[in-house]
Amino acid sequence: MTRWNITTIFFLGVSRQRREVTFAADELNIITGASGTGKSTLIKAIDYCLGSSKCELPAHVRRRSVAVGVKWIAGDAEMIVGRVIPPVGQATSTRMFTATGRNLPLPETVDEFDGATTVEAAKAFIERAFGIGDVISEPDVAGVRGRASVRHVTPYLFVTKEVIYSESTLLHGLEKADKARDIIAAMPYFLRATDEASAIDERRLRQLQRALEKEGAKARSRAAAETALKQRAISLLTEAHRIGLAKSPPPDAPEVTLLAELKTICETQLQANTYPDEGELGALNRRRREILSEVSALRRRLQATRTALREATGFQGAVSRQRDKLMLAEHLHLDGIAEVCPVCETPSERGREAAQALQATLTKVRAESVAVERVRPRLVEHDGALEEEIGRLNVELRRIDDQIQTWLRQSEETRRLADLGQLRAHLLGRISFFLEASIDEPHQAARDLSVLRAEIAELEARVDQKAKEIKLRRAETRISQFASEAFVALPTVAPCIGSELDFSSRQPEVTVIEEGSGAVLRLPDVGSDQNYLAIHIALSFALQRYFETVNAPVPGLLVLDQISRPYFPTSGEDEDEAEISGGEEDEDVQAMRKHIDFLFAETARRKGLQVLLIEHAYFADDPRYVTATRERWTRASGQALIPLNWPTRGAE
Repeated sequence: MTRWNITTIFFLGVSRQRREVTFAADELNIITGASGTGKSTLIKAIDYCLGSSKCELPAHVRRRSVAVGVKWIAGDAEMIVGRVIPPVGQATSTRMFTATGRNLPLPETVDEFDGATTVEAAKAFIERAFGIGDVISEPDVAGVRGRASVRHVTPYLFVTKEVIYSESTLLHGLEKADKARDIIAAMPYFLRATDEASAIDERRLRQLQRALEKEGAKARSRAAAETALKQRAISLLTEAHRIGLAKSPPPDAPEVTLLAELKTICETQLQANTYPDEGELGALNRRRREILSEVSALRRRLQATRTALREATGFQGAVSRQRDKLMLAEHLHLDGIAEVCPVCETPSERGREAAQALQATLTKVRAESVAVERVRPRLVEHDGALEEEIGRLNVELRRIDDQIQTWLRQSEETRRLADLGQLRAHLLGRISFFLEASIDEPHQAARDLSVLRAEIAELEARVDQKAKEIKLRRAETRISQFASEAFVALPTVAPCIGSELDFSSRQPEVTVIEEGSGAVLRLPDVGSDQNYLAIHIALSFALQRYFETVNAPVPGLLVLDQISRPYFPTSGEDEDEAEISGGEEDEDVQAMRKHIDFLFAETARRKGLQVLLIEHAYFADDPRYVTATRERWTRASGQALIPLNWPTRGAE
């Protein structure tokens, strides 16, 4: 597979100006110049046209340019990627342009760009051109987590000033925590240890495993909180039961039921305690005295009535006996008594007078008997009426007595409930506070952990972790071998002289295996900027060599930003290009020449590898260096990436 290189980086001015920086494919290309002339801006221009989220072009470029573009080439195929440059104060621009074909002309204005599109669509376009991705996705979902993207390629293309001799940052982008995780996750894909679908599955698996761990911890915390909540609820309900506000809570009741019962109790309205009216008690006592007086009078009348009834009954008996005796006179036929003596038949009135007297007595006795018979039932009826009235008054008396007792009992109860009411009010306040603090706790949605476990099991079945580990180890071994071979050819100092490098993609990290002792040294242990520089260069070329051998979808481009930094540290923004043209040389210049020799040799050895070296030093006595130099922006020439005579946006 032919690897992508860059032929041109160009900027468009506000008035049809165009600044081009051209490069040779499959070769070492050098840009030298003074500080502040825009050398490092080339890296930012390439990165911006690869869809970075922010425009990091310097202000003097943004004031004089309206667009930037990069022309890529892979054999006969060409691709132009352009992007509008935002003005100073605006973070970025979402307007991009992409076009592929052959013999593509460079535009002179923004309107002449072909293939206007969005950033996400442009990144998807570039990814298809580079061969990134075996999972088809739409532009609007191209940024799905775990999916390899063109943004994960930049760590293998740029060795910036933040990385070139860093003891902590191994690759470009790993110094930013928000990007490092995605770069590391996508690395097995670019190392060909896995495909993109597996990479997405692995990331999803890691996310679910972390989610399962978090949800498990939340579930345990929630269970402990709910247990404490339930115990507190039962305790409050038990107190409410003791003072008559609720039923006794069942210990096996669910938490929701207990909280609902507490809420019901909390809504209870306590009645104010009222004392009985003193006037009511006085009226009751007066009525009681009246009833007692009436009962006493009725009892006296009842007693007199019963006495009369007894007397009438006795009189009736006497009259009846007399009448019975006198009834014998009826057998004498008193009406037929003659006026003569029955013995001597001498005329006599005494018999008739005696008979009349006896007849009158009998009539009187009969009349008295009738009178008694007529009066006695009335006395009996009167006696019953008196008993009924006395009974009614006794009932009313008992009712009055009960009301008096109730009044007295209520007065005592009211005094007792004054303290009970305060206790209830205090308990209701505690319940209300408890509900306000805890009522939302049981309603938190708990994630179904069985669903999580099932999805994890399914992903684990799809992801062949052992095969991936074997492929990763093989890739790391080959990269370590390539890096060690390059490391030997680069200038180093002890303890790195003759040492080997061991690369691990898991961190990622590089360890140094010291020659002779076999000691394992990490980057901070090597203790020299010259060693750090050699390690980064060796690793960068080793990765590019590995990408070439496995046909990885990584462009054959490596941009190095001033490898002379450890040897010729800059002293300020106005420092001019450092020209080296023979003569007596110190160790630093000799070390730099070794680096230059390595770059030329390695670039010539690798097919399709283009190296862009941005340098402050210029080796005028090295014909290879002079030939490979595409631009020299010195103070004497007055040249720079963006000419100072370009109009600014304000003068547009």
